[in-house]
Formats: sequence, structure tokens, C-alpha cells
Amino acid sequence: FDGLYYSYQGNCTYVLVEEIHKKVDNFGVYIDNYHCDTRDVVSCPRTLIVRHETQEVVTVNKQAVALPYKKFGLSIYESGINRVVEIPELKMNVTYNGLSFSIRMPYSLFGNNTHGQC
Repeated sequence: FDGLYYSYQGNCTYVLVEEIHKKVDNFGVYIDNYHCDTRDVVSCPRTLIVRHETQEVVTVNKQAVALPYKKFGLSIYESGINRVVEIPELKMNVTYNGLSFSIRMPYSLFGNNTHGQC
């Protein structure tokens, strides 16, 4: 949302973005971290979770899928080292490479109506 870098160093799941006033059915983006060093100081992302209507991605409804994947109004594909989740209906995408991510959402649909680590 603001083009800045944030560090998520905790052994938990962070809300990256959700709607304040729900306009989209079951929409949210989350990052699930775990401690990946011997002293439990550094956290690494285990899973990036994108929810939209009845779908939950990066695995789809907890089942691995072959890429590219397109169904139920979303598509997942690889672009270089990144995995991209697109929801054309919302004009948004999430890009994830295992270490970092970016979320692109249109202000016209989500402006002044999101909360989380944004």
C-alpha cells in the first residue's frame, strides 16, 4: 500500500490485508511464519495464504495443484522465481517468492477499507 518494507519476525500468522467493511466474500491475505533458526530469533515464511470466496491459495483448499492453475475466478502461475495469484474480478494480484511478497490492489475497490500489516 505504501511501497515500504516491513519485517514480520514472529512465530505466528499475520493478517496482511482484510477488508474493514466486508464487500468481497471471504477475502484476505495472510503470512504464516515459523522460527527458522536455532535460537528462535529469526522467522521465515512457511505459507502465504490468499482467500477469496471458496478458495484458499497457495495450495488450493489445502491440496497441491499443478501450475498454471485457473478456476473459480482466480489464477495462479509462475513468473520467474515468483508465484503469482491473480483475482481478475478484484483487479488484484499477490506475488510471492518464498522470502518476500507484494500485494497490488486497486484503490477504487479497496481504498480506505483495509486493515492488517499494510
